[in-house]
Amino acid sequence: MSAYRHDTVLTVMDWFCGAGGSSQGMHAVPGVAVTRAANHWDLAVESHASNFPAADHYRGDIRTAPVWDWPVADIFWASPECTNWSVAKGRKRDFDLAMQGSLFDLLASQDDDPETGLEEESRALMEEVPLYLRGVQERGGLVKAGVVENVTDVRAWTDWGRWLGELHKLGYRTRVIALNSMHAQPRTVHAAPQSRDRLYVGYWHESLGRTPDWDKWLRPRAWCPGCDQHVQATQVFKDPSRDMGRYRQQYVYRCPRSTCRNEIVEPDALPAAAAIDWSIPGQRIGDRTKPLADKTIKRIEAGLKKFGRPVPMMVPAGGTWRDTPVSVGEPMPARTTRENDALMVPPLMIPVEGRDGKRAESAHGPLRTMTTRNETGLAWLPFIAELRGGGSTARPVTESLATVTASGNHHGLVTPAEPFRTMTTAGHQSLLTWEQIGALTTRDRYALVRGEVDIDDVLFRMLEPHEIGRAMSFADDYIVLGSKRDRVRQYGNAVTPNASEVLVCALVEAITGEDLDRHAAPPGMPGPQAA
Repeated sequence: MSAYRHDTVLTVMDWFCGAGGSSQGMHAVPGVAVTRAANHWDLAVESHASNFPAADHYRGDIRTAPVWDWPVADIFWASPECTNWSVAKGRKRDFDLAMQGSLFDLLASQDDDPETGLEEESRALMEEVPLYLRGVQERGGLVKAGVVENVTDVRAWTDWGRWLGELHKLGYRTRVIALNSMHAQPRTVHAAPQSRDRLYVGYWHESLGRTPDWDKWLRPRAWCPGCDQHVQATQVFKDPSRDMGRYRQQYVYRCPRSTCRNEIVEPDALPAAAAIDWSIPGQRIGDRTKPLADKTIKRIEAGLKKFGRPVPMMVPAGGTWRDTPVSVGEPMPARTTRENDALMVPPLMIPVEGRDGKRAESAHGPLRTMTTRNETGLAWLPFIAELRGGGSTARPVTESLATVTASGNHHGLVTPAEPFRTMTTAGHQSLLTWEQIGALTTRDRYALVRGEVDIDDVLFRMLEPHEIGRAMSFADDYIVLGSKRDRVRQYGNAVTPNASEVLVCALVEAITGEDLDRHAAPPGMPGPQAA
């Protein structure tokens, strides 16, 4: 069989597109155009259309649409709704109805148990993928390749093997991929300073005659201390019989070289601090009109004791499964549909929801998963350093400045880290570590070394939507509509663009037979609307 050749623009169908995280990443791949997108939430579709005005948008429930008769696309991305997957409820359902034609019979067979109904709906959405692929082939067309994205728990679905087999029956080869967004090292889009574990099924039709070079796009760069050099790390599951799970819990990365006995390595990743807008001031905790909850205060105190030095953290602040704050020196935890993190400097990320068991963490680590609620606070301890001689000293920002004179700017704002500039793909930013400082300058780039901390002097604020967008790898100029809560929900629902970019790059190479540069500068910053 001769290899498939394609000389025109590859069209993309993006199902459950949300505000467009997956579309951003695919749109960044040379020769790819998002031409059709579908989602049930009107506001998310409006956001997507604001950035991709040339695409055809479907607003409504995929399950009630004649998907088997929809236009043919070269690449098909689908992110079925994932919130109701459960591996512990023990219900095995019959999905053969879905593959016999319409899903209406399946949906009509749901009992009156709302919880069961939600589970069925989640699974039904997965069934829509092979239903569309089969419908295209029955009309004489062919989807050449695509990706299905979901939470890692879907791998434990009792019908997983049967569902994957439906793709194989249609002539597709598949690769089941466990990928944390902080390790998806992009070609042109922003990296994601957030730890977000997801399952991806990459599939491509056997008629292409080529297999995607997954190693090229999925093996992250890491420093191996044993080899004393950077390597392209290899993913290794702790249990060799597994192929899905979360980073560190189920798998690690190792050096591919035997000289160091395949030492465990930590892939390069942006810290949460890269997503923080350090120009936004916080409020002194002691000056708040509405005091923080006792549990939140205790988390801050525990974080200060744990980290000792002022280190920023992302802190769970309500309505989330996560308990542990993380440093902004590490990627954020996965963003979800609820706004759930606040920024805490010195820096601590403080959970502000009422549940027990949550702890403040340093901001040097990745952010935790973002949800649709604002549940994490940022707290820090800046002070004013007077840079004249004589009796000049440091004073808290809660006090008035010393006299400002005509001889120059003598007031330095000392914060736990230097504010981050615009993040690029070239890696021009670095995280300042807490070493002994030299002479103070008027730039706010030194850590405050202190003994006991009066918690009333700690500054605190919640994360803003654009910071969550940065954590999700969204472009700074990407348009997301709606209220603050609506925007957070759209970000949290999204696929990180860096993940979709690297996955589709691998598929495009297999479709076209042409290599893409592994890393490239963004082409003239055209914005996501460019064709």
